Amino acid sequence: MKKEPKKKSTLWPNVKKTWKFLKEGKKYLIFYIIVSILEGILGAIYPIISAKIILHITSGAMSQVLLTAGIVFLLDFLYSISSMFKTKLYNKVYRHVAVNIQTEIAKETLKLEISEVDKASSGVFIDRLNKDTADISGVFMEYTYWLSNIISKLGILYAVFCLNKYMFIYSVVMAGILFFMDKKRLAKQYEVQKIGRELHEKKTSITGELVRGIRDIKVLNASKNILEQTTKRIVDTSNEEMKFISIRAKYQFFKEMIRNICEFLFLFLGCGLYTKGLLSLPNFVIIYHYEWQIETLLMGIAQIMEFNKKFDLVSGRIFEVIEDEKYQKEKFGTTKVEKLTGSIQFKNVVFSYDDNHNILNKMNFEIEPNQKVAFVGKSGAGKSTIFSLITKLYTIKKGSILLDGHKIEDLDESSLRDNMSIITQNPYIFNFSIKENLLLAKKDASLEEIREACKMACIDDYIMSLDDGYDTLVGENGVILSGGQKQRLAIARALLMKTEIILFDEATSALDNETQEEIQRAISNLQGEYTILIVAHRLSTVVDSDKIFVVDNGKIVDSGTHKELLKKSTFYKSLYDKDLNV
Repeated sequence: MKKEPKKKSTLWPNVKKTWKFLKEGKKYLIFYIIVSILEGILGAIYPIISAKIILHITSGAMSQVLLTAGIVFLLDFLYSISSMFKTKLYNKVYRHVAVNIQTEIAKETLKLEISEVDKASSGVFIDRLNKDTADISGVFMEYTYWLSNIISKLGILYAVFCLNKYMFIYSVVMAGILFFMDKKRLAKQYEVQKIGRELHEKKTSITGELVRGIRDIKVLNASKNILEQTTKRIVDTSNEEMKFISIRAKYQFFKEMIRNICEFLFLFLGCGLYTKGLLSLPNFVIIYHYEWQIETLLMGIAQIMEFNKKFDLVSGRIFEVIEDEKYQKEKFGTTKVEKLTGSIQFKNVVFSYDDNHNILNKMNFEIEPNQKVAFVGKSGAGKSTIFSLITKLYTIKKGSILLDGHKIEDLDESSLRDNMSIITQNPYIFNFSIKENLLLAKKDASLEEIREACKMACIDDYIMSLDDGYDTLVGENGVILSGGQKQRLAIARALLMKTEIILFDEATSALDNETQEEIQRAISNLQGEYTILIVAHRLSTVVDSDKIFVVDNGKIVDSGTHKELLKKSTFYKSLYDKDLNV
């Protein structure tokens, strides 16, 4: 059987990548390293000085005891001050790294292709944004801490070496055995942690959906079913966590057993050396006092190895999002157009979501600037997909989309996104105030501009009737708003952008007849000044369009005005008649 090549470690490359996120926090890290090294030196001196107290006591030199005790007190005082400064510096460095990495992940997540978001669960990105960044933000301080710890323990090792070389050799061998056990434990734990992280993502995703979808769960009476799914994810994650704990507990048990045996043998060796005159009683007491700290010297190295394993795992998951290796990012061109006129053309456009079934099949159409155009057809014909492609949420497979004669893939992001706005059937309203939701569209908009857009969207009167008016918090996904109010707020948000192209994707579907008529008047007021595209289920709302495209099986099967289509298209007429009878 062919042996698989050993996977190249990403540890140090990822440490270097993480370094750039320190930015302005580097000065605090430098101070942290300096204080840690000084603390390590103090820690190395301390056991040598404190050991002399025992020697002076056993020899009866009380004046020397007091002098040495004074030095120990001073060392303790300096150590306490250094610990206080280290804590403050640690928090500053940690905060800088955590904030910068989380901001970068958030930024890169927003660049993801929508198809990648469709495939992955929300828990993948939530866990990496929160849990994983918390785990790696202390990387530089972890290394510095254990470097300081190792330096301090070297002082103890040196003291034991000076006191008795036999006991020194035995202590190093004993620590080496315990270190080897820790190394074996880490290798076992790593694979379990890797699986555990993936399961935790799924648990985060479904628990988030349980809260966000609680209304639908109640209405569907699906509490039992969703609870079964949630419980399964929780149990799976818990089982992996238990495996991790079990491995740690098992190795800890054997380690404690070996440590007890080693300590018995340590005392046995010490007694033997003392009876043979090779070890004095004061030195025996001092070495026994510091024996356990020699073990922690190699434990420090084991802790670094454990952190390395954890860092290698979580940093790899973080850089999967930040970089382009696993999750595809949106790609834009370099052509910059300040203001599009609104000309749109599809040339033999082919698109599918799963590479198996084409949603659009060589679709062709052309829209002139400032036209009001509607797309009608049966559900699943591909109408909303057209809008997703125009806004470049998805990338076409074949053919070309032209905006003002420019291929859509050649335009830069601002040329595309700053020149069009879309109102969907189910717009997402953020858990901000109404005003803050509107400022997302135009961050420097005045209250007058905001209210004007809301008046055009027929929602200003409702907002002003609220106790807090435009400062009213709407809850997650606009929970305090009705479906129609959310759509009108989304329309106001789009109108505030004043883009040349405005797309209405079933944007009036949740409105009552009276409000729908008001919105239709608002849309009509825009007619002639903007390129307006409408996907409509109710054909009665688009009869005044300059052109209507009839979509069927991913193709434009007919086009014309409402009157023209009634005469020449039996398919359109059947759709219209059906709409009238609803």
